[in-house]
Amino acid sequence: MKIKEIPKIESRLEFKNSAENPEIADLYLYGSIGSGWFDDITSSEVQNFLKTSSVSQINVHVNSGGGDVFESIAIHNLLKAHPAKISIYIDALAGSGASVIAMAGDEIIMPKNAMMMIHKAWTIAAGNADEFRKVANDMDKIDHAVTESYTERFVGEREELVTLLTNEEWLTAEECVTLGFCDSIGEIELNEDEPMDDDSNETVTVASIVDKYKVVASTENKAIQTKNNIFKSIANRSDAFLLGGNDK
Repeated sequence: MKIKEIPKIESRLEFKNSAENPEIADLYLYGSIGSGWFDDITSSEVQNFLKTSSVSQINVHVNSGGGDVFESIAIHNLLKAHPAKISIYIDALAGSGASVIAMAGDEIIMPKNAMMMIHKAWTIAAGNADEFRKVANDMDKIDHAVTESYTERFVGEREELVTLLTNEEWLTAEECVTLGFCDSIGEIELNEDEPMDDDSNETVTVASIVDKYKVVASTENKAIQTKNNIFKSIANRSDAFLLGGNDK
């Protein structure tokens, strides 16, 4: 089976203070996560940024398909340990290890067209049966570490979280809000003359859409049934009229 690779994201690793407010800084994490030649984001570079920062809020912008699991966990823990408020903005994709980093946020914001992908750790191995068994055992331990990164935020049971990771789920912003992996969907600017409904923050789910159209379908079916009953009644009366005419 051909494996479809996530397209290469143009790298950007940058830390800069806000021009409007010296208490706020922006950290951009764009690209792959790791410490090799082809990786764009490393925990040591993030640490260098953070240890020189004394701001009260850091806006972390994420667009990454992931990378090395331990580098991702290290960046997660560095952000969690920093005294500033950490606001995570998933600009497009937080996949794999990048979703682990995202869980470090005091708040996580996703535009409605952004996505998150979570899965169990994977590796490439070679060797005999004993070596493969050891690799499998090691991977189980790594999966435990990965799972722990999500548990503080996930709203369901641990077994359900393991199922999502096993299935390698691609999650929309709405699904992330529902599951606890995101706090809010990026705000949409409204025209000043456009009124905001009282239920504008209500999350629309598949079930609510289905229920909506169940009502519509039920109403239409009742109308059709009523119309059919009228036609049947008219037909019966016509039969009676014809039968009566024949008796004359």
